[in-house]
Amino acid sequence: MLLKVTEQSSTGLNTKFVNVESGRSVTLEHAIKQIDNGNKNYSNYQTVRKPNGTVYIRSKADGKRNNNIEWWRHGKI
Repeated sequence: MLLKVTEQSSTGLNTKFVNVESGRSVTLEHAIKQIDNGNKNYSNYQTVRKPNGTVYIRSKADGKRNNNIEWWRHGKI
């Protein structure tokens, strides 16, 4: 599954996504829950907790830029 960022907070935190393949909208909270619960559809992503307590998701490093959330957000594809 590939996620594309559709909304950010005023601080730049990605808060809403769309599943590129299905068109389904996904919130950050939903994605975090699915990743933490081991949903295999989210196996390309991981959660990260910053020292200030903010939790976000990012693509797992695999050497491919074309499946990164950040790559999609900037419209490079």
